Amino acid sequence: MNSPWGINYSIIKETGYTWRYLLWGISWINVRMMLADAPAYRPGKAEKGKDLEDEDDFKEFLKL
Repeated sequence: MNSPWGINYSIIKETGYTWRYLLWGISWINVRMMLADAPAYRPGKAEKGKDLEDEDDFKEFLKL
């Protein structure tokens, strides 16, 4: 996504919009707000994984 065409392609791919609808059928500000509100993955924010050594670790993981 280094150009407007790449951005448009990714929007079309994710939303199923046609090229014509993206360019002429919906306002660009609505598209930008939709992209800003889309779910995203941010590395480092999630809890780190833990290796499970035995059955007790697994039960603790499941909080049983």
